[in-house]
Amino acid sequence: MSPETAPSVRPARRRRSPWVGLLILVLVLAVLLVVADRVGLLVAEQQIASKVRSSQDLDRKPSVTIEGFPFLTQVLANDYPTVRLTAQGLTVGSNDRQVRLADLDARLHDVKTIDNYSGARVETADGTAMLSYSELSRALGVTVGYAGGGRVQASSSVEVLGKTVTGTASAAVGVAGGDELTFGSVRVGVPQAGVSVPQQVIDQFSSVFANKLSLRGLPFHLQIQQLTATADGVRIAATARGLTLS
Repeated sequence: MSPETAPSVRPARRRRSPWVGLLILVLVLAVLLVVADRVGLLVAEQQIASKVRSSQDLDRKPSVTIEGFPFLTQVLANDYPTVRLTAQGLTVGSNDRQVRLADLDARLHDVKTIDNYSGARVETADGTAMLSYSELSRALGVTVGYAGGGRVQASSSVEVLGKTVTGTASAAVGVAGGDELTFGSVRVGVPQAGVSVPQQVIDQFSSVFANKLSLRGLPFHLQIQQLTATADGVRIAATARGLTLS
């Protein structure tokens, strides 16, 4: 047979290993599981946010984050180590004097659902919030700011013997009863030289810090443990234990 008429020889096709197909299948299943996990997480977070808003009587729906991965194993075990909620513009206080907190960041620990997911038990909870000086000023009726050293300060003016005297009063913040902002260790300063200020006027300067301010109404029955005056406002730290939420 001449070279011109000799049949062409094709290279043998390499057979694909069955392990390659198995690996592709495993990867596809893993991707599908991750997608299902993330979708389920988003749905659960939105449902929790809606229920928390209604049950805790919040002004708006909070942001909810169920921490930990994967989410579906937490569902199967009915054990959620940490659920984080953040809310803006939370209204607290008594009926005659309310204030809005700039933000609330709460964490619920060791959460377990009950009654066919109609409620939950929470082992412990802790949260922080911030009361701005603009809100504190509005509630007290006088401009309040940070005095430094963990103290707040207010300025005002009074008439003394026909002269206007401007003075300041500063105070340390504290907590009473788990939901009240108190003021203590009040100090009064009158910078004008040569002015003798009677005690009655000193008392008038300090009277702005004479009353307590209710912060009642934090969600999840959080009780205030500490109030700290900072440059940004009064920082609130609160905790709770053994909660049953419906």
